[in-house]
Amino acid sequence: MINQQQQIDPLTGMPVPQVPPMQQQAALPLVPGNELGFTRPVFDPKDQAVAAGIFGDVQQRQNSVNPQFINPTY
Repeated sequence: MINQQQQIDPLTGMPVPQVPPMQQQAALPLVPGNELGFTRPVFDPKDQAVAAGIFGDVQQRQNSVNPQFINPTY
């Protein structure tokens, strides 16, 4: 049996309950919204369609670049 000393409250004369010391915890950053499932597309589908009409789709943009700049051979 472990004998622990109890502190006595001078106003009431009653023993003060022993609270375990707090453990050090690292501050955790907030979880990003995209990991919580709250994200939405940045652009509306209408805006995406307008941009595709102006700039083309991915394949059209790839075809417009000179292959020499994509994979240079030295």
